[in-house]
Amino acid sequence: MDKWLPSRRSGNLPKGRSPENMLDFFEDMWTRPFRGFEEFSKGFTPSVEVSEKEDEILIRAEIPGLDPQDIDVSVENNNLILRGEKKREKKDEKENYVHMECSYGIFNRVIPLRSEVDKDKVSANYKNGVLSIKLPKTRESRSKKISIQS
Repeated sequence: MDKWLPSRRSGNLPKGRSPENMLDFFEDMWTRPFRGFEEFSKGFTPSVEVSEKEDEILIRAEIPGLDPQDIDVSVENNNLILRGEKKREKKDEKENYVHMECSYGIFNRVIPLRSEVDKDKVSANYKNGVLSIKLPKTRESRSKKISIQS
Protein backbone atom coordinates (compact mmCIF):
# COMPACT_ATOMS: atom_id res chain seq x y z
CA MET A 1 0.00 0.00 0.00
CA ASP A 2 2.90 2.36 0.73
CA LYS A 3 3.96 2.44 -2.93
CA TRP A 4 0.67 4.15 -3.87
CA LEU A 5 1.17 7.02 -1.45
CA PRO A 6 3.56 9.90 -2.12
CA SER A 7 6.72 9.74 -0.04
CA ARG A 8 7.88 12.54 2.16
CA ARG A 9 10.22 14.87 0.33
CA SER A 10 13.10 17.00 1.56
CA GLY A 11 13.19 20.74 0.91
CA ASN A 12 15.44 20.28 -2.14
CA LEU A 13 14.01 20.07 -5.63
CA PRO A 14 14.31 16.67 -7.31
CA LYS A 15 17.35 16.34 -9.53
CA GLY A 16 16.82 18.07 -12.88
CA ARG A 17 13.63 19.85 -11.77
CA SER A 18 13.22 23.61 -11.78
CA PRO A 19 10.43 25.58 -10.10
CA GLU A 20 8.83 26.19 -13.55
CA ASN A 21 8.11 22.52 -14.15
CA MET A 22 7.24 21.52 -10.59
CA LEU A 23 3.57 21.59 -11.58
CA ASP A 24 4.34 18.92 -14.22
CA PHE A 25 6.23 16.95 -11.58
CA PHE A 26 3.25 16.90 -9.21
CA GLU A 27 0.83 16.07 -12.03
CA ASP A 28 3.08 13.14 -12.97
CA MET A 29 3.31 12.01 -9.35
CA TRP A 30 -0.48 11.78 -8.99
CA THR A 31 -1.13 10.13 -12.36
CA ARG A 32 1.80 7.66 -12.39
CA PRO A 33 -0.09 4.80 -10.64
CA PHE A 34 -2.80 4.92 -13.31
CA ARG A 35 -0.53 5.12 -16.36
CA GLY A 36 -1.55 2.73 -19.13
CA PHE A 37 -5.26 2.64 -18.27
CA GLU A 38 -6.08 5.77 -20.30
CA GLU A 39 -5.45 3.89 -23.55
CA PHE A 40 -8.35 1.53 -22.83
CA SER A 41 -10.81 4.39 -22.46
CA LYS A 42 -9.69 6.13 -25.67
CA GLY A 43 -10.56 3.30 -28.02
CA PHE A 44 -8.73 2.68 -31.26
CA THR A 45 -6.92 5.40 -33.20
CA PRO A 46 -4.93 4.47 -36.31
CA SER A 47 -1.32 5.66 -36.44
CA VAL A 48 -0.49 7.62 -39.60
CA GLU A 49 2.48 8.82 -41.63
CA VAL A 50 2.02 11.83 -43.89
CA SER A 51 4.57 12.73 -46.55
CA GLU A 52 4.45 15.27 -49.33
CA LYS A 53 5.97 15.31 -52.79
CA GLU A 54 5.86 18.10 -55.32
CA ASP A 55 2.75 16.71 -57.02
CA GLU A 56 1.04 14.56 -54.37
CA ILE A 57 0.46 13.87 -50.67
CA LEU A 58 0.99 10.31 -49.44
CA ILE A 59 -0.67 8.97 -46.30
CA ARG A 60 -0.09 5.57 -44.70
CA ALA A 61 -2.36 4.47 -41.85
CA GLU A 62 -1.91 1.36 -39.72
CA ILE A 63 -5.34 -0.22 -39.42
CA PRO A 64 -4.78 -3.93 -38.73
CA GLY A 65 -7.60 -6.42 -38.40
CA LEU A 66 -10.16 -4.72 -40.65
CA ASP A 67 -11.57 -5.53 -44.04
CA PRO A 68 -11.22 -2.78 -46.66
CA GLN A 69 -15.03 -2.46 -46.93
CA ASP A 70 -15.14 -1.57 -43.19
CA ILE A 71 -12.99 1.55 -43.72
CA ASP A 72 -14.47 4.82 -45.00
CA VAL A 73 -12.07 7.31 -46.64
CA SER A 74 -13.22 10.78 -47.71
CA VAL A 75 -11.84 14.24 -48.46
CA GLU A 76 -13.84 17.13 -47.00
CA ASN A 77 -12.88 20.80 -46.52
CA ASN A 78 -9.18 20.13 -47.22
CA ASN A 79 -9.08 17.26 -44.69
CA LEU A 80 -8.66 13.54 -45.21
CA ILE A 81 -11.12 11.66 -42.99
CA LEU A 82 -10.69 8.01 -42.00
CA ARG A 83 -13.66 6.32 -40.33
CA GLY A 84 -14.37 2.76 -39.29
CA GLU A 85 -14.64 0.36 -36.42
CA LYS A 86 -12.17 -2.19 -35.16
CA LYS A 87 -14.43 -4.87 -33.70
CA ARG A 88 -13.40 -7.34 -31.08
CA GLU A 89 -13.84 -11.02 -31.82
CA LYS A 90 -16.44 -12.85 -29.76
CA LYS A 91 -14.99 -13.33 -26.28
CA ASP A 92 -14.80 -16.79 -24.77
CA GLU A 93 -16.39 -16.50 -21.33
CA LYS A 94 -13.89 -19.00 -19.88
CA GLU A 95 -10.93 -16.94 -21.07
CA ASN A 96 -9.25 -14.72 -18.48
CA TYR A 97 -6.98 -11.97 -19.77
CA VAL A 98 -3.77 -11.49 -17.82
CA HIS A 99 -2.58 -8.58 -19.96
CA MET A 100 -4.33 -6.75 -22.80
CA GLU A 101 -2.93 -3.96 -24.97
CA CYS A 102 -5.10 -4.35 -28.08
CA SER A 103 -7.64 -1.58 -28.45
CA TYR A 104 -10.98 -1.70 -30.21
CA GLY A 105 -13.73 0.71 -31.09
CA ILE A 106 -15.01 3.27 -33.56
CA PHE A 107 -12.41 5.62 -34.99
CA ASN A 108 -12.71 8.93 -36.80
CA ARG A 109 -9.29 10.33 -37.73
CA VAL A 110 -9.11 13.76 -39.42
CA ILE A 111 -5.84 14.64 -41.16
CA PRO A 112 -5.47 18.26 -42.32
CA LEU A 113 -4.02 18.63 -45.82
CA ARG A 114 -1.53 21.43 -46.48
CA SER A 115 -2.43 21.68 -50.17
CA GLU A 116 -5.56 21.45 -52.28
CA VAL A 117 -5.99 17.97 -53.77
CA ASP A 118 -7.85 16.64 -56.79
CA LYS A 119 -10.65 14.69 -55.06
CA ASP A 120 -11.52 12.79 -58.26
CA LYS A 121 -8.03 11.28 -58.55
CA VAL A 122 -7.50 10.10 -54.96
CA SER A 123 -6.58 6.42 -54.74
CA ALA A 124 -6.36 4.03 -51.78
CA ASN A 125 -4.82 0.60 -51.31
CA TYR A 126 -5.09 -1.70 -48.27
CA LYS A 127 -2.50 -4.44 -47.78
CA ASN A 128 -1.24 -6.27 -44.67
CA GLY A 129 -3.10 -3.92 -42.32
CA VAL A 130 -1.70 -0.73 -43.87
CA LEU A 131 -3.93 1.70 -45.76
CA SER A 132 -1.95 3.72 -48.36
CA ILE A 133 -3.62 6.79 -49.86
CA LYS A 134 -2.33 8.93 -52.74
CA LEU A 135 -3.80 12.41 -53.00
CA PRO A 136 -2.69 14.22 -56.19
CA LYS A 137 -2.37 17.98 -55.74
CA THR A 138 -4.30 20.34 -57.97
CA ARG A 139 -2.24 22.19 -60.54
CA GLU A 140 -2.79 25.48 -58.68
CA SER A 141 -1.48 24.10 -55.36
CA ARG A 142 1.75 22.65 -56.76
CA SER A 143 4.85 24.60 -55.91
CA LYS A 144 6.49 26.64 -58.61
CA LYS A 145 10.15 27.54 -58.63
CA ILE A 146 10.68 31.23 -59.18
CA SER A 147 13.94 32.42 -60.66
CA ILE A 148 15.61 35.43 -59.11
CA GLN A 149 17.10 37.95 -61.46
CA SER A 150 20.00 40.15 -60.56
